[in-house]
Amino acid sequence: MERRSHRSIPALSDEEQERQHFDDLWGRLGRGALPVTEESFAPIITPAHLPGGAPGGLQHLRAFQLITAKGLEGKRVLDYACGIGHWAIRFAQLGATVRGFDLSPVGIDIARTKADASAVASAAEFEVASADHLPYDDESFDLVVGIGALHHVIKYPGTADELWRVMRPGATAVFTENLGHNPLIQLARRWTMRGNDAGDVILTVPMVREWGRRFSSVEVWGCSLLTMAKRVIPRHRTVLGVLHGADEALFRIAPKLRKYGGESVISFVK
Repeated sequence: MERRSHRSIPALSDEEQERQHFDDLWGRLGRGALPVTEESFAPIITPAHLPGGAPGGLQHLRAFQLITAKGLEGKRVLDYACGIGHWAIRFAQLGATVRGFDLSPVGIDIARTKADASAVASAAEFEVASADHLPYDDESFDLVVGIGALHHVIKYPGTADELWRVMRPGATAVFTENLGHNPLIQLARRWTMRGNDAGDVILTVPMVREWGRRFSSVEVWGCSLLTMAKRVIPRHRTVLGVLHGADEALFRIAPKLRKYGGESVISFVK
C-alpha cells in the first residue's frame, strides 16, 4: 500500500494573521464606500454624547485638533496604518501632502479608489507596507496620525525606531488608543470584543513610554471613564452626556484618574 506523507501546515505569523483579518474586514465593510467629504468625516470626530456622534468621537476629536492645530497647508503627513484612508484623504483636502500605509492590500486598494473619487489622488498616496520597514526617506514627515494602530504595531521590534526615522526634527505623532489600566473596563471588553481580536496588545502607560523612549516627549491624555459604559448600555445621548459631564468633573478634581479612562490620545514629539 502506498504511504502518503502528511506535511504540517505552518502557522501564520502575527503579521500574516493581522493582514488576513483586515483584508476580510475591509472586504466586508469598505467596498463601494462613498468619497470622503467634510460632512461624511464629521461623525468620526464628534463625541458620542452629541448629535451624529460616534463611539470613539471624543478621542478622535482630540487627535484631529492636535494634528490640525497649526493648519495643514504645505505639511507632509503620514497616516500610519491607514486602513481605507479616511483620515489621509481628509488631511489632503485640508492642504496637506499625505502618504498612508497599511498591511492590508484590500484596505490600500479601497483607499486609492476613495482618494480618486474624492479628487485628491495626487495629494494622498497609499502603499502596502509594515510598520517595521517603512518605505519612506529619513525625516519625511511633519506630522503622523495613527488611529487605533499602536496596539497592533507595538509588539513588532523596530517599529518605534522606524517611526522616529521618518519624522522630521520637532515633528509630532498622534495616536488614538485604548488603555488597559482599568480592570472593570477590561472585563467589559472581554465580552464586547469577543471574536474581534487581531493580535491586539492591551496597552499601559509604562508600555507606551518604553516604546517611545527615543522621543523627546511622550504625553498620554486619557478620557472616557464612566462614559465607557457606552460599550454595554444603549447609546442614548442624554445618558452619555450625563456620564461625560461626570467624567470631566472627576478629571478636574483628580487628574490622575485619566490613567483609568478607557480611551486615550498619545503624542510623541521627536
